[in-house]
Amino acid sequence: MSEYSFKRVNDRIKLNKYMKENIKTYSKLLELEEKAFSEGALDRKTKELMALSISIVTKCEPCIQWHLKKCLELGAEDNEIFETIDISIEMGGGQAGGYARFVVNALLYHRTKKIL
Repeated sequence: MSEYSFKRVNDRIKLNKYMKENIKTYSKLLELEEKAFSEGALDRKTKELMALSISIVTKCEPCIQWHLKKCLELGAEDNEIFETIDISIEMGGGQAGGYARFVVNALLYHRTKKIL
């Protein structure tokens, strides 16, 4: 994990505008994301924790970075992140355990600005 990894989250934000202007389907994807993560029976934090778990199981590092950042912005506590990882490992087995290390390291970075 490097500073570059966390820079990619910010790159995603910057590239959204460019992609919306040039890729026909991208705006629709962002609309879907907005609807899926809007308040409803589940609050946004719960939905982001679910997305983090799915990101771990599907082994998508950019998704892990994005959804962890969103979880923390929405006030997720470390114990909520750890329980999310528990569910991911139960559903995804050993591979999810490997990607869980990435989440823990990213969490430590966000909390302390240090990387193990």
